[in-house]
Amino acid sequence: MQLATKSFDDARSHNELTTSHNTIIVGAGQAGLAASYHLKQRNIDHILIDRGRPGESWLSQRWDSFVLNTPNVANSLPGKPFHPESPGAFESPATLVEYFNDYIKEFDLPFEGGINVTGATCNADGTSIDVTTDKGNYQTQNLIVASGNQNVPTLPDAAKKVPANITSIDTSEYRNAAQLPEGAVLVVGSAQSGIQIAEDLLTANRTVYLATSKVGRFRRNFRGKDIVEWAIAAGMYKHTTANLENPEDQYAAQPIASGVDGGRTISLQSTHEKGAILLGRLEGFEGTTAIIHDDLRANIEYGDAFSAKIISMLDPAISKIAPDAPPLMDEPADTPAPASLGTNAPTKLDLDEAGITSIVWTTGFTGDYSWIDLEGHAIERGRPVQQDGASPAKGLYFIGTPWLRNRASGIIYGAGDDAQAIAEQIKA
Repeated sequence: MQLATKSFDDARSHNELTTSHNTIIVGAGQAGLAASYHLKQRNIDHILIDRGRPGESWLSQRWDSFVLNTPNVANSLPGKPFHPESPGAFESPATLVEYFNDYIKEFDLPFEGGINVTGATCNADGTSIDVTTDKGNYQTQNLIVASGNQNVPTLPDAAKKVPANITSIDTSEYRNAAQLPEGAVLVVGSAQSGIQIAEDLLTANRTVYLATSKVGRFRRNFRGKDIVEWAIAAGMYKHTTANLENPEDQYAAQPIASGVDGGRTISLQSTHEKGAILLGRLEGFEGTTAIIHDDLRANIEYGDAFSAKIISMLDPAISKIAPDAPPLMDEPADTPAPASLGTNAPTKLDLDEAGITSIVWTTGFTGDYSWIDLEGHAIERGRPVQQDGASPAKGLYFIGTPWLRNRASGIIYGAGDDAQAIAEQIKA
């Protein structure tokens, strides 16, 4: 451990050391709750803390019409199924957070909210970790960081050059069309959040320009079930990075899909059919003119090819798992785009002439690990260096990040298994 005690000693002048635990979990979303459950099952002394409420980001960083992108069958935490009576349904964030609160009560998890962690350093003799917060300080043998990598918006340099007369917000700030000034809206980014927010704006009869990106997609209804149900049954979520044809795929955005209206397929072409004006990737601004990359057609074709590849992988697996499953039916939103779509897209767009008065940046998130000052801790490409959740830094663990152990690690479905693996390491 690194002998870095300054932040802890400074904090002591304001908050005396209040308590000591074998393990401290930071972050009370699905990953933190699963970790707390498995620690309690093993009688490991711990505390679960969060700067807000359980599942805070599900409530405070989602727009009003947002619905979970995974069906209920993929949203259970260990020991308590999530709405098992309707495994293929899609619930609201409020329903999920209600489940989180019930989960804490049912298993009597040691949760304390309203605590903002400000630092983690090694104590002077190198035997434990000192954790500083705005409500007191802690000492622990093990620190599990369960805050994930979806809490800090990542904005391109272009976001700093938005014309002064344009309202500019990011995904975490968007709630509904009414909060934006009258006029057209430019949505930047077409991964899950971008394309769903574009649809939300279209539903509100707003003119929408969608600056697209290279993102895969998949159809929802697949031979009688939601595709996620089949992917679970086929073991696809247990795939590790070793199963990827291209290791770079682990850094790709989540494939486009939506849980709205009971779960449905969405694509760039279906969003275009609903009225969105599709553009290539936004490169920047020159005054009031947006500079657009000439890659719209390539982005559309990438989504189509990705969907076709998923079908080719999953279809034969389903035939083995469930020989009597119904055949694959036509899905209009999954139909490959006509060859003409995206071939003559503009490479410049005058915002004033287009009537654009606001921009919503849906360009992704990253995690905040700047408060961790422990020898061996490192970040590579926005993710903490770890092996099966364990950092090279003694006593430091991570959970809730994409591909931590396998494909499921970044979603609710993978939280339980990852938490069990970490708890077993701590117990050993």
